[in-house]
Amino acid sequence: MEIRALLDRMTHEDHRREAEDFVTEHGITSFDEMAELIATSGDGQAVQSACRVFSLLDAADEVYLAAARHPHAAVRRVAASMFRGEKALRYARELLPLLADEDHYVRQEALWAFGTMGPDVLPLLHETRRTAKGATRRGALAGIVEVAGPDAMSAADRRMIERYIRVKIEEEMYGSEEMHLCGGWYAIKTDNQAAVLEVCGLQDPTPVTKVLGGAAWNNDHHAWSKADEHVECARVYVTGAWDGWTLVFGEPFAHAERPVHEICAVLSAVFGEAHHYGMSCGDGWTAWCIAESGEVVRYYDAFKPEEQIGELDVEEGRGLPHDWSDENDDLDDIWATEVAEELSVDPTYFDGDVEGHGVLALTQCGRTYGSPKGFLEITRG
Repeated sequence: MEIRALLDRMTHEDHRREAEDFVTEHGITSFDEMAELIATSGDGQAVQSACRVFSLLDAADEVYLAAARHPHAAVRRVAASMFRGEKALRYARELLPLLADEDHYVRQEALWAFGTMGPDVLPLLHETRRTAKGATRRGALAGIVEVAGPDAMSAADRRMIERYIRVKIEEEMYGSEEMHLCGGWYAIKTDNQAAVLEVCGLQDPTPVTKVLGGAAWNNDHHAWSKADEHVECARVYVTGAWDGWTLVFGEPFAHAERPVHEICAVLSAVFGEAHHYGMSCGDGWTAWCIAESGEVVRYYDAFKPEEQIGELDVEEGRGLPHDWSDENDDLDDIWATEVAEELSVDPTYFDGDVEGHGVLALTQCGRTYGSPKGFLEITRG
């Protein structure tokens, strides 16, 4: 397809000018040449710009479907990104092979496309799961979970996944896993996981690997969802006993609006000591709360410094992230993971004396509204 015809159809003036400048600079006259640049250029910036223009041109659906079969993964990936919502649903059968693509990023883009299709695509995915073979069959299962969560799996698939997880739990006992920390978690001074579940009112615990537990936590609190969908408050990841501590990732008391220092106080009244820590991967937020025997002895939130309570010995000689005053210029800021490492355990890496295994458990919201949707990794690699 000629680029000039596509440019002439564009109605957004800024986008048209951006696309025209790019194709003129690179001497591109056809859509195929654009795909070829994405596939062969060694200039990362040029490829990034080409991918953007590739989507801005808004070619016919058939053009992007053809690009989804391109030999180069980068072209297939950007082509898959053009299908969302009702348009993606119309071409669900044509997009199915991308769920089994050899390239991780193409598969991820395809999963996102299927995730926007809604429940109407489930019959196709279940049919494919029953009748297809190999990677296509596995891709259909990933699509089912992405669209509707684990509750939509067949009983046979659920049993198969449970067996696989048990094997992987045994394997990961001999290694450590890095956890992506973005959000808040609780550290409770106990090695009794069952007691934590009972006190927090959590039910239906399902064994998980460390990777799967962390993926569920990150999936749920990063989800673009409305409050009435109860995604963030449906389930939590509760670890096994780790050097005498049990960690809870997520909101253990459903969508209760009690602040973390109140929750820490309640948990510490039962278990003797309870902490809350928070980190962000997107800004400078960090927080920690330490409670002992029902009383908060330290509370700090970098975004609410005026509400802080007490202080800790571990903070001595370090700066608090919110404090940009001159006297703190020479001090290194202290972060929640460092406080956790000194006072409990730092979950950045799961190592040390870990007993048992983690579980995903449902809050009252999870039991009422179901588990959140979204495909989750069980292992890495």
